[in-house]
Amino acid sequence: MDPEIGTRARLLVQELLHPGEMDTFVAGCLPTSVDDLHDLRLVVTTHIAAVRIAAERFPASDLETAERIADVLDGLLDEPHRWQDDERALLRGVVGYFVQRAGGNDDLADAIGFDDDARVLNAVLDALGLGDRRVEPA
Repeated sequence: MDPEIGTRARLLVQELLHPGEMDTFVAGCLPTSVDDLHDLRLVVTTHIAAVRIAAERFPASDLETAERIADVLDGLLDEPHRWQDDERALLRGVVGYFVQRAGGNDDLADAIGFDDDARVLNAVLDALGLGDRRVEPA
């Protein structure tokens, strides 16, 4: 990983996440090509479909927040040529964090399970100058 990208990613979330969660996000901020962003859209689409199915078994899950996160990510990933190298790496980190289940709370079983995902997304949105797209948990 480019040390500069790792430092920037860490600074974005250092006060929002526990150290292990922060390490997960930072580790996911890898060099990402424009073409990779298309693949990441498919990852998000597949993940939110699985979350919708699983939410039927976990009525406490915050499906609304998960869907809003997925919608924002889809919009960001739909503009692949807009982003510079470091911004694409941050987007990859957000997607990786969103689709993994080892976050601070169990995304599906916990009513606040997607809150940490929203915090990571919002930090990146602020860094991209897109604070108007922030997702506030339901």
